[in-house]
Amino acid sequence: MIRMPRGRHPIHHAIIRLVTSAMLVVLAWGATAARATMTVRLDLPQIVAAADRAFVGRVVSVHSDRDQAGLPSTWVTFAVDQVIKGTVGSGLTIKQFGTTTPLSDGKIVHFAGLPTYTSGEEMVIFLSGESTAGFCSPIGLAQGKFPIVRRAGHAMMVGTAENLGVLHSMRRLQPTRTQLSGEIPLNTFLEQVAEILTQQGHP
Repeated sequence: MIRMPRGRHPIHHAIIRLVTSAMLVVLAWGATAARATMTVRLDLPQIVAAADRAFVGRVVSVHSDRDQAGLPSTWVTFAVDQVIKGTVGSGLTIKQFGTTTPLSDGKIVHFAGLPTYTSGEEMVIFLSGESTAGFCSPIGLAQGKFPIVRRAGHAMMVGTAENLGVLHSMRRLQPTRTQLSGEIPLNTFLEQVAEILTQQGHP
C-alpha cells in the first residue's frame, strides 16, 4: 500500500490530485481498476488540501447512462447546504465514471473504491476538479465522502470502511476533542476541517 507523506508542501497536494485523476483515467479505459482504486490512503489534512470543492449537502437525484463519448457515467445532483471550500452554488451536478444500476444494454460498470449515492442521502463531500472528460469524484474516491445521519435531532458523521482511516487521523490531530466510535458530531468534524483550512492558508 502506498503511503503519502503528511507534509503540507504544495507538491504533495498536486500529487494527490494527480493520483485521483489517474485513477479515473484507469477506470475509464477499463484496466485493472478494482486494484488501482484502493492503493492510496489519505488523512484528513491531505483530503482537505487536495479538494477543489467541498460542502455539506444532500443528494437530490442519481442518474446513470453513457455520456457523449459512450463511457458509462453516473450524474449526481446535490442540494448544497453549506460550502466548506471552493466556489459552489446552491446546487451542483457531477459526473462520476461507472454505474451501479444497469444501463440500457443491461451492463453495470462499477469498481471497488468508487462511492455510491442514494437520493436523499446527506453527506460532507470533498471533490476533485473535473477531468478533461468531465468526470469528477471525491478525493481519494470513497475516502472523501462522509455520510451524515440524524440521531435525536443531532447530525452525526458516520465512519465507513473507506473513510474510517481518515476519521482516525482526527484523533491524532485533536486527541482531547475527538472520541471516535464509528460516529462523531458533524460540528466537531467541521470545526476540525476549518482549523485545517486555516493552517493551510485558506480564508
